Amino acid sequence: MPDAELVAAAASATAVVDGPQAAIDELTRAIAARPAGAREAGRMHLEARLAVIRSFLPEQRQAASAHLRGYANLPGITPDERTLLGLLAQTGRYEVWPAEEVAATARRALAGGAYFEDCAGSTDAMVAWVVALVALISADGFDDARREIDRAKQRVHRRGSPVEFAMVCSPAIFLNWQLGNLAFVEAETEGVLAAVSQEDPVPHVIALRATATHFGAYSALERGDVDGAAALLERFDAEHFDVPRVIPTIWLHEPRAGVALARGNPELARAEAFGQRDLLDAVGVDPPTISWRAPAVRALLLLGEQHEARALAGELVAVARKWNTPTEVGAALRVLAHADPDDRLDLLAESVAILESSPARLHLARALVDLGEALRVAGRRSEAREPLHHGIDLATDCGSIALRTRAVAALEALGDRPRKLMFAGVQALTASERRVADLAVTGRANREIAQELFVTPKTVENHLGRIYTKLGISGRRELARALS
Repeated sequence: MPDAELVAAAASATAVVDGPQAAIDELTRAIAARPAGAREAGRMHLEARLAVIRSFLPEQRQAASAHLRGYANLPGITPDERTLLGLLAQTGRYEVWPAEEVAATARRALAGGAYFEDCAGSTDAMVAWVVALVALISADGFDDARREIDRAKQRVHRRGSPVEFAMVCSPAIFLNWQLGNLAFVEAETEGVLAAVSQEDPVPHVIALRATATHFGAYSALERGDVDGAAALLERFDAEHFDVPRVIPTIWLHEPRAGVALARGNPELARAEAFGQRDLLDAVGVDPPTISWRAPAVRALLLLGEQHEARALAGELVAVARKWNTPTEVGAALRVLAHADPDDRLDLLAESVAILESSPARLHLARALVDLGEALRVAGRRSEAREPLHHGIDLATDCGSIALRTRAVAALEALGDRPRKLMFAGVQALTASERRVADLAVTGRANREIAQELFVTPKTVENHLGRIYTKLGISGRRELARALS
């Protein structure tokens, strides 16, 4: 192993200095030169490092898939076996294998927390931990993923680097987006971007920034802050215009399409969605969890292209059923309902029924609001009230102001007067302010809070000033009472 570890470390350095392709060539030669069998420990270490470096690059995706499929039967006993299994789980998500199979592979890689304990301290090894978790979350393995993330957070808070902190937060962001915890998503995306702001733009750092930008833009759109979502995306583009493309940057076309739709530009939204489609087609990737088809369907309907919209929505349902999780099937049926006016009510009712078996509250809230609106338009006014009220409650709990506003408008059209959403006191705090307040109330000093959140003490001081103003208090001594 010692010589293989040196070669792998040298290849990681080569990836930074000369680019990932040079590192791939270096590792390929080193593997070919080893005389031992395919499962010899040193060879496996080099194979794992090769798989990690390949995992970011669109042009290497299909080669990576062929490479990883040869390791599908690994038991996951060693860290290198777990690395290969974690990346194989990502491949299964990309290629839409049955979610149950992908989840089993991801669990084998994670090994109940053992993999993180082995890989902590090595960002190369942690890449596979992150993507295994994302695959598990995509497969609706929410409870196992939450436990894994909670354990990892405890460790990185004690002795992790900023990049390790960001790598643990990244799947946590995705988990909480799927669960509909938008305040958490907003706060964690800010934390990730702050943690890696001074890091060199190597592939895993670019991927972390792209992921945080992606879900930060989602959260801003749900709050109705279209300009804020656009600003996040523009900032990423400005800072990364001359860096190598990695696969997570492809997903950014989808929130760009969402911004275009919110600004009333379906032509641009269609172009962004189809741009993502073309890039994914070129590398053989089509996961249902971040689908270009959803914004494309909305854009096509606005452009009057009903037939194409219906066909794309049908494709989305087919992909979701192939993946076969309640979250994605329910969400896809809601999109199909928009494109199929003849069966809209039945499709929305089915979407709601399926999503009620998933913890994905924001998806359920959307389906409920859509069902309520469709019932109202169909003249079934008394039936429309219950899904609209339920949708409003869920949208409020999730923090989706945009969805709540739409549901309130539908109820008001029925003559109802929903309770107004008041932002005062604790409710007026932003996600980042609440996170700082919760740490401050435990007695941590500003510098300790800054260290835990990877921001400057001045940032913490500014947050606290705004917190005191919003809560109408003069300092920390009153903070615990004001938050209760």
